[in-house]
Amino acid sequence: MFVDKKIKAEQVKILCSQSAIALLATLIILVLIISFFNDRIEHSFLIPWAAWLLVFTGSRAYLIMTFRKKNDVKSPDYRLKLYTFTIFLSGLSWGVLLLQISHPVTVNEVLLLSFILTGMIAGALLPLSCYLPAYFAFSIPMLMPFSINMFNQKGEEFSSIGLLVMIFLVSMLLFSILVNRNILDSIKLRLKNIKLLEDLNIQKDLADVANNDKSRFLVATSHDLRQPLYALDLYLGALGIELKEPKQLDLLDKAQLSTSTLSALLNALMDVSKLDSGGVQPSPSCFDLNNSVLAICRDYEQAAKEKGIEIKTDLNQVSVNTDQVLLGRMIRNLISNAISHNENCCLTIATILDNDKVRLDISDNGKGIAKVELDNIFSEFYQLNNPERDKNKGLGLGLAIVKRLSDLLLIPIEVESEIAKGARFSLTLAIEKRKTSRINVIEPIENLALAGLFIIVIEDQQTVRDATKVLLRNWGCEVLVSSSQKKMIATLAKDNYPLPDLIISDYRLRDKQNGIDAVRAVDDYFKTKIPVLIVTGDSSAETFSEVADHNYSILIKPVSSLVLGSKIKAMLKSK
Repeated sequence: MFVDKKIKAEQVKILCSQSAIALLATLIILVLIISFFNDRIEHSFLIPWAAWLLVFTGSRAYLIMTFRKKNDVKSPDYRLKLYTFTIFLSGLSWGVLLLQISHPVTVNEVLLLSFILTGMIAGALLPLSCYLPAYFAFSIPMLMPFSINMFNQKGEEFSSIGLLVMIFLVSMLLFSILVNRNILDSIKLRLKNIKLLEDLNIQKDLADVANNDKSRFLVATSHDLRQPLYALDLYLGALGIELKEPKQLDLLDKAQLSTSTLSALLNALMDVSKLDSGGVQPSPSCFDLNNSVLAICRDYEQAAKEKGIEIKTDLNQVSVNTDQVLLGRMIRNLISNAISHNENCCLTIATILDNDKVRLDISDNGKGIAKVELDNIFSEFYQLNNPERDKNKGLGLGLAIVKRLSDLLLIPIEVESEIAKGARFSLTLAIEKRKTSRINVIEPIENLALAGLFIIVIEDQQTVRDATKVLLRNWGCEVLVSSSQKKMIATLAKDNYPLPDLIISDYRLRDKQNGIDAVRAVDDYFKTKIPVLIVTGDSSAETFSEVADHNYSILIKPVSSLVLGSKIKAMLKSK
């Protein structure tokens, strides 16, 4: 019922849109007939008939204008019936004229009239065929009486004219049925496309909502994941001060390297989660591709060894200019993918120079990938050799992330593979002629460098709070910790604490408070501005902007103990 109403509404639009030309043609034909038959038809009939047709044509024009203005009419069926009634009166008016003038005229004059009126019927075929009752109501009363009247006239010429007019009328009515069918099909197809477009827009809106929900979830998850990792790194930093044996220190270095790698991966993962929404902006820098790849390969040596895979490198000393973290994520995913799907083979990472470009190949001589699968491997959640969907084998997002990063960084990726002969993934980058930027070496923190400092720490996570306290005290600092602004002010008011050298605060605190408000409360208590370091897992642009507005320093969790110590030293030097 609803679809039928929409179809009728479209029919009304078509009738109204094409009626203006028909009305103009009616007026022109009316003038021609009055001019031609002015001295052949009694004025007592012709003048009232012409006046009636003029008034009636004006009324129809007004009706059509009303239809166009009021597009919100709820009953298109009423419009169609009213239009059909008016067009019937129009056809009947012309039919009456033909009956009136058909007796005293000659054959030539009848032929002329027949030509004019059949032309009107033919011209009305397209405009009126969208609604068959309208075309029938216009055509039949115009020509049927005239055709029948011709058969009653004396002379074969008139009978022949009547027969031809009747054949023409029937033909036009049949043609109108075919045209109506095509118009209705086009209307239905257009309405279907509109419905599909509406559904598409609805699904797009739902997808946008889901994407925003996902982004908010990942932001919250990122913050929760960063906290324990940050605490772990602080504890490792504090442990490094206690250990003396070379073997112990070597194990500690490996543990810190692992947490550092995990931190970088976590940050990259959280950034990749924003790829679909365009929230990730690359930060290109000039760096040595050889050193970057070697560092990544070292991280996968143990995993490869456990599966009997030997990692070989054949690298040229070459510099590139792109986002090092995101490119590293691509390389890590490709290496991890090769290790996950192979065993007892050789994995080769090589660079091949080609004029001003370098091609990075990550190839293996393992199981390989069937050619029919090559178009699917970059799809989300698509996994080879895992029909049971074992989550221990991953989620199938690794190569999907690689493809997204490839598009973002404008780094083409190609893949070639053959079953039982292995696979090769290739990344092509432009060679950077400039010298690479010098990597800042973080100097180890000596106890004496920070000894004697009084530092206030405001952190709502107990593990992070305790780890920060242990690390700072091992550096020789006096530390006052608290979980909130209220508790910190209460503690300061209870005892006579000196002016702190530094405040380290998380940004997000409990009860919808933030670190900036807590820091300002401490400033108000001591009636002076104290150097502030905000350490947070919230990497949003709004947070950076707010911290910058207060001229505070900021570090994003997880932060290594060396970075934290170096930042504190740098802040106090510039104090």
